[in-house]
Amino acid sequence: MTDKGRVSIPAKFREVCREKYADETLIITNFDKCLVAYPLREWNEIEKKVSSLPQFKQEVISFLRYLMGGAVDCPLDGQGRVLIPQSLRSHARIDKELVMIGMLTRIEIWAKEVWEEEEQGRAYEEFKKSREILAGQGL
Repeated sequence: MTDKGRVSIPAKFREVCREKYADETLIITNFDKCLVAYPLREWNEIEKKVSSLPQFKQEVISFLRYLMGGAVDCPLDGQGRVLIPQSLRSHARIDKELVMIGMLTRIEIWAKEVWEEEEQGRAYEEFKKSREILAGQGL
């Protein structure tokens, strides 16, 4: 990441975005200990689903404040980079080095040291548990 907060999106993901979504805008928001970047079309689908939830339930309000309230429109520039706002970088503790994880319709963006803690900690153990559950779902 540059000093100004610009990050190059991996070429493979940019190619998929151009082919599948035909736009170059990502919506980036808070998620757990990281950020998530969604192509605009995928974000719009999330908004549709969320809008059908009961808007006065406290858990829905909390969800909306955290995920939707922090969302920022981040267009790709000519070099395939996005500017991640300081508020989002601070939330995810991203300073200089980061890790991007492809997640089918989104990218997780982690501070490198936070990802390493996560990876060394619970990520693999959780994967082992979840693959057993998912195996029962036909995966």
